[in-house]
Amino acid sequence: MTTPNTTPDSMPGREPGESGGPVEPETPSQPYPPYQPYQPYQTAPTYQAPPQPPEGPSARREVTLRLSPWLAALMAAVLLLAGLGAGIALARTGATSSPTATTQPQATLALPPAAQDMQQQVINVISVTQPSVVQIQSQGAQGAAVGSGEIVSSDGYIVTNDHVVAGFSQYAVLLSNGKTYSAQLVGESPQDDLAVIKINATGLRPITFGDSSKVVVGQFALALGSPLGLQQSATFGIVSALNRSASEAPNGPAGELTGLIQTSAPINPGNSGGALVDLTGQLIGVPTLGAVDPNSGGAANGIGFAISSNRVKFVADQLIKYGKLQSSGQGFLGVRGEDVTPQIAAAYNLGAQSGVLIVGFASAANGSSPAQQAGLQQGDIITAVNGQTVAGNSDLASILLSLEPGTKVTITYVRGTSTNTVDVTLGERPTTSG
Repeated sequence: MTTPNTTPDSMPGREPGESGGPVEPETPSQPYPPYQPYQPYQTAPTYQAPPQPPEGPSARREVTLRLSPWLAALMAAVLLLAGLGAGIALARTGATSSPTATTQPQATLALPPAAQDMQQQVINVISVTQPSVVQIQSQGAQGAAVGSGEIVSSDGYIVTNDHVVAGFSQYAVLLSNGKTYSAQLVGESPQDDLAVIKINATGLRPITFGDSSKVVVGQFALALGSPLGLQQSATFGIVSALNRSASEAPNGPAGELTGLIQTSAPINPGNSGGALVDLTGQLIGVPTLGAVDPNSGGAANGIGFAISSNRVKFVADQLIKYGKLQSSGQGFLGVRGEDVTPQIAAAYNLGAQSGVLIVGFASAANGSSPAQQAGLQQGDIITAVNGQTVAGNSDLASILLSLEPGTKVTITYVRGTSTNTVDVTLGERPTTSG
């Protein structure tokens, strides 16, 4: 955020919604965004593999993760927990009165039935879901990109991230059986970072959508896709948090994404648009973002984010039917605002040390500002919604975009030196798709 050099009423504001332009407080403006685009995968890996084009300049979202000891520890913990119920048989063999290098007692572990079942279930999930996950190769004037997608209909519709296809003109889809098809772009929703493409094929296996509202922290999850161009890769982890919010600005298509699923399943450039599935093989999210350590600027290992499957289905159904997003289905307050910090508050003698300072208004889908209609004014500082503290734009975005249009909310705001409340009926967030 730029420190204002004029009065609060003339502070620069944000228009509703997307990157590449100003956004209303449904977009964060903190100095160190917790979710930043990482550097693209530019060089070939050291292992022997067919060279793949790097993920393109507009498709740089997931965290580059190394295979680290935490994953091995996680799998060991799974086996240990399973063994508590079934028992672990430790057998020693080959002991003699004078052990040698070849006769030294050897320790072996008998895999408990519960662990065998768990392992087999993971294998089954991968086997069942991989035919529904594809690799997408995009080409255009700015270069090439490699991403992932999942088949959502037997006649060739495929959903992916918008940043995998945006700005490119040619698309090729590589199926799990090795067949390659050219694809056409059906529709995009940049504000959701989702898109749909189509190939001319039939008899495909569509992925099964799960209900992401039923996902819980701690459940196992697998990420499938083409990380670093390695087709049909799978990684394992857990759902580590729910309802995260993140901005892709300024380099990504989405100004603000909400309701994200955080996972420890390793994802890398190329996983974009792929599948995050549960242990029943149902899609619970689409891997899209990776966290960046604001201090080092490097990837925050084990922290990836996926768009929830319910949001993916809501958007994909409209893109297939209309070729664009007709209705966002997201609540909209209709203000333009700037974060209030103690420094800003002191400089302008504001009545609150944190919150969102209203510097203007924006129209919802119906052409009016719900906030302005409810009586909020420029210079008011929003400090809470429904009693939930709002420290800045990111908090306001996380609350509002998760609510449906027509929802009545109570806004707490500071005007001058007094704290007030007002009820506002949210409008609908405007769409920005083609």
